Amino acid sequence: MKKVVFVLGLLTSSFTLFSQSEVSVAEKRMKYGFNLGLNYSNLLAKEMLPGNASLSNNLGFRLGVLADYQISNFLSISPKAEISFNNSSVKFTNIDGTTTEYEVMPISLDFMAHLVFKKNYEKLSPYFFFGPNIKIPVSNKVDDPTTFSTNSDFAIDFGIGLDKSFANFDFSPELRYSFGLLNVNQHPFIRALNFHSISLAFNFRG
Repeated sequence: MKKVVFVLGLLTSSFTLFSQSEVSVAEKRMKYGFNLGLNYSNLLAKEMLPGNASLSNNLGFRLGVLADYQISNFLSISPKAEISFNNSSVKFTNIDGTTTEYEVMPISLDFMAHLVFKKNYEKLSPYFFFGPNIKIPVSNKVDDPTTFSTNSDFAIDFGIGLDKSFANFDFSPELRYSFGLLNVNQHPFIRALNFHSISLAFNFRG
């Protein structure tokens, strides 16, 4: 009887240590953090614009939260949720010389799932990533019939980055291009617009 109790106790202790080890490994595989950065809008017209219309692209900024789950030594998945303040529009020149502006995707919520391919080194680890990005516009439309909104977009992101590990956190600057696939236009005088963007993001994970 004592031997049975001893063996059961040993198995229980082993199972507890194994479970704690598994939790510890899982915790090491999963990291959370936030990011912030700059983005440059790259609005493109799929068809010729009216003669009095022109595209305008400029700098904006973005910030968000992220996670990183290590699947293997060289592959991880990084879901991200960011709010992006963009700066792109179509400008119309009126007959009297005044201008009106159609803002395209001025603010958007971006939901991403990036596959990250990284070779781990002791000091700096370069990586490449790509994945889908769903952009949902945050409407700033008022009760004005001359103000038009923007459609949601589905994009493919790809880019490069550099991971640096410190004592308590990882720092990863990355350069990202977002290639919009859908027509985001809702303006009646324009046929189709694609919304692309280039971003420089600074990721912090712990």
